[in-house]
Amino acid sequence: MSDRRYEKPAPIKEDVLIEQQEAQPAEMPADEVLAPVPATPYSKAENVVQPEVFVVVFSNGEVREKNYFHWMMHHCAKLKLEFFSNPISPDDLLADVKAKKAEYDLTAGEETPDTYYTVTDVDHFYNDIVRSKPLYEEEGIRLIISNPCFEVWLYYSKHDDKFEGFQMPEDRLKLSQMVKQFLNDKIPGGVNPFKAVFDIKRNIEVARAHYGEDEKGIPVLFATNMFVLAEDVLPYLEAEIVAWKESLSAVQRQKLPS
Repeated sequence: MSDRRYEKPAPIKEDVLIEQQEAQPAEMPADEVLAPVPATPYSKAENVVQPEVFVVVFSNGEVREKNYFHWMMHHCAKLKLEFFSNPISPDDLLADVKAKKAEYDLTAGEETPDTYYTVTDVDHFYNDIVRSKPLYEEEGIRLIISNPCFEVWLYYSKHDDKFEGFQMPEDRLKLSQMVKQFLNDKIPGGVNPFKAVFDIKRNIEVARAHYGEDEKGIPVLFATNMFVLAEDVLPYLEAEIVAWKESLSAVQRQKLPS
């Protein structure tokens, strides 16, 4: 990662309560909205922190992945992150990534992204991924793959086991669907992707421990290399996560009866 800094057009003062409810996308259920918490000390005007790294994430997942990165995009002063989604195959998505990369390269300078990632499921895209993987590598774009789906990463934010008790479906085309159902059964209500980022350090440790690749360099079943992306961005959001958790704890303590 580069250590260069970026100029923001006009830093916004945040010496007020951050109303998270207003910042949540429409996909988030009303009962899952994070409670308002005070602005963290270093997000206040007198200590404005400029982004230190700029990353661009592409994904063919439109909901879970976007929701996972939402908090990083809106509450991490040191990290500038752009997210683009398009529900197409990984090799087709490469054209979008290359076009965006070329667009940024035309105006190379302080606002040029440090790193590009493409986040994809194996699901039924195995052959597409194998075909396009060397092309991504040639372009210097990091390919982040979950087998069979992104829910594997979310599962490892809460569980240390490698999907113990999972029953393989007879129809392999239903594998991702069954993994999502398994996650919901093991974790009542499933894993809220908006909040999963707060468990990112545990997530990295567990996902790395269970990681493996086949002979073509694709993650094996119930493996994900999302820990690569997570490890890259962690230094730029770790302090914010700590401050956010402390703020939430303070709000919860205030609600306790005296």
